[in-house]
Amino acid sequence: MLASAGLGYRAQAVELSLAAARQDGAAIDLAAEESLSALHDLRGSMTAYLAPNQGSEFWSKRVGTTLDALKQRLVSLDSAMAATGGSLADSLDSVDQLAAADRRALQYVDRGELILAGDVLFTEVRDLLAAVNEQVAGGRQVLRHAADRRVAGIRQEQLILAAAGIGVWFLAALLLLPRASAPAKEPGEWRQELADTINKPEPADNITIDLKRPDLVEPPQPLSAVTLPTVDLTLVAEICSDLSALTDAGALSGALARACTAIGAKGLIVWVATNDGGSLSPVSTHGFDERIVKRIGAIARADANMTAEALRENAPRVSPATATAGAALAVPMCGPTGPVGVLSAELQPGKLADEACLAVASILAAQLATLTAPVPAAAVERSAESAVS
Repeated sequence: MLASAGLGYRAQAVELSLAAARQDGAAIDLAAEESLSALHDLRGSMTAYLAPNQGSEFWSKRVGTTLDALKQRLVSLDSAMAATGGSLADSLDSVDQLAAADRRALQYVDRGELILAGDVLFTEVRDLLAAVNEQVAGGRQVLRHAADRRVAGIRQEQLILAAAGIGVWFLAALLLLPRASAPAKEPGEWRQELADTINKPEPADNITIDLKRPDLVEPPQPLSAVTLPTVDLTLVAEICSDLSALTDAGALSGALARACTAIGAKGLIVWVATNDGGSLSPVSTHGFDERIVKRIGAIARADANMTAEALRENAPRVSPATATAGAALAVPMCGPTGPVGVLSAELQPGKLADEACLAVASILAAQLATLTAPVPAAAVERSAESAVS
């Protein structure tokens, strides 16, 4: 039993290591994906300098913000690459060169020397962006292989622990097998052994224990309780009851506020799909500034984000916490014909999107699906136009 307990403790530690390895791999892959997207955005923003009537002030600010974000992500990727023996130092140098090239191009644009600005953008900047893109893509593959090897090593250790557990119990079974009984003794042998026992003197240091005294018997120690994720099922039931009594998705604010408490969320957004399922629109929110929600606007089904992916795949999606934001999740709201919307949430800092949290979010999403109706595509287009204006 002690050996089994030790193996079980080690198996739990290995399982936690496996979850951490998967989470780290997902975070690194997300940073690489965001870096590649930032490079694509830089190419378009710098090219906009040469477009007529665009104004360089807006695009220059955007380029500066994108360069800062790109450098931060490359620093995190470089620290991850250091563990594999690689480095992204060349890419970091290229980012500094991109900033210098951007300043020269802006000077040419301000002086009206568009030919010189185009020469900088379409030769020097193009080559720098291509070099950084190639190195980041290669580093992403290296980090993926390293994460896969780490997960494979943990899986192998789990197999070894399982084999050790089977071996321990097999050995215990062998020890517990009944042994061959001793041959029957003759009556004379029994009498002689009894006489020897009676005549044998007791040793001076013999100690007698009175079994009738309960204070000499040590009571059994209680087993440690296993800590399980706690969920306030009463609160979840109350929220579902309130949602079942609603007839308008616009009156969800009170229920969403308590839903945030139930899953430990910082904010929630209820997205409803259009009739053709081509996009999602926010119909009710809690915990987010309305200006930010209006600025986000509608989300296309093909967009490269977690909410659109949950609608396309009809499956929950989770993103790990970062240095500046908590974990996030997106759960599809399913109707008779498929997903009719998505419930997305940003969790509080330090709150993990564990199985209990995801289960409660799925329950709430299933209840919300009965309240939502597809948004007409024309209404989504008008909303997007108003957001742009």
